[in-house]
Amino acid sequence: MKTRLLILVLLIVCFACGTNKKPVSDAQKDKIIGELKEVINTIIKGAEEANPDIVLESYLDSPDFVFLYNGKTFTYKEIANDMKTDYSTQINQKCTIADEKFVVLDNTTVLYTTNCKWIFNFKDGHSTLLDPLVVQLLFIKVDGKWKVINCVESGVAQSVMNTETLKELNQAELMKQFIGTWKSIEKDTTFIWECKSFGNALEFTIKTETKSRVTTDAKSLLGYDKEHDRLIEAFIDPKSPEIYLCPCWFTSRNSFIQILWKDIADPDKADFKWAIEFINPDSFVITEIRYNIKGEPHTYLKTK
Repeated sequence: MKTRLLILVLLIVCFACGTNKKPVSDAQKDKIIGELKEVINTIIKGAEEANPDIVLESYLDSPDFVFLYNGKTFTYKEIANDMKTDYSTQINQKCTIADEKFVVLDNTTVLYTTNCKWIFNFKDGHSTLLDPLVVQLLFIKVDGKWKVINCVESGVAQSVMNTETLKELNQAELMKQFIGTWKSIEKDTTFIWECKSFGNALEFTIKTETKSRVTTDAKSLLGYDKEHDRLIEAFIDPKSPEIYLCPCWFTSRNSFIQILWKDIADPDKADFKWAIEFINPDSFVITEIRYNIKGEPHTYLKTK
């Protein structure tokens, strides 16, 4: 009886395999490609809305799933966690497809390849362009649904201007929020920023006093660069032979970010960032970010 049962199981498996491997007619191919286009459009929609749940719905949650990006491999769990983290920092994405190709291997297996470009718009005001980007997806049909079991992406990234966050922000006007005298007291040290108008720019006098002794006495000018829609700060410390140029911009009406000039071509990879958030017209919080690690926030209060 066991032998007969084993033979029956093998016959069923062989029949199923033989059915799937039969040549696919043109009509069947058109139907399959039509179904996959709907799935791919859903994946793109989810990515453009920065909604990981929509994207992951089309990925197969399986130990066999592999995601490969520029030489690095990820499991389903790893890519799901990374996607949720990355998407939480984004406003949206924009996809432009140059061309695409479907290779129907059988009734349940399709290889999809596309040449495209993507723009990622982040909440902190920067954008990343992937162009060119090649994406290859291997789809299999599971319980009547098409799922991605393997994804390969390879692309070239560069920083571009984020038009999503900046198009409604008047940088030259927003910088006037700094006008006034601001103080922050940390233990035995007092930080003082005195800011006043200087033509169309702002002039800062920056002092640090520790136990009533002045340890820092520097100046800077902050002005608007119309061509790049950015603010530029020139910082001068008389104790240093260098002048520091720092690009900066408001990412919202209350949030401000600053980097070093050397990182202007690729703000994503900036070693140092300074993030400022205006809590209200009379206070702001500044946080130094080194190698993507946030330091302790410092609160400044307006004294006059």
